[in-house]
Amino acid sequence: MTIKVTKGKKPEYSKRLVSDIRSLLWVVTVGGLLLAAYCIHRGYTGSLPWLSAMVGLPWTAHGVVCSFYLNMAKSDHRAGGVTFESAKAANFEKPAGSENSPGI
Repeated sequence: MTIKVTKGKKPEYSKRLVSDIRSLLWVVTVGGLLLAAYCIHRGYTGSLPWLSAMVGLPWTAHGVVCSFYLNMAKSDHRAGGVTFESAKAANFEKPAGSENSPGI
């Protein structure tokens, strides 16, 4: 899943953080799998707990970041949240266009 950004508009910090973590997560995962394959190819017969930690810990961090991002999004859409209060101030009317289909 990628985050679409309109031209000229930088994504919010939290969205960039989630996106950057996903990229880093896949680099570490693929690198760990390649390193494990290399160890097996070279005949290493010891245990590889460091390798499972190298791959498992970033996935855990990703889960924590996504969990907190979801909590933030939920709080924004409740009464008193930024998004909810903005919509309330606009009398809950939809804008002429949307992010995917701007008004003409």
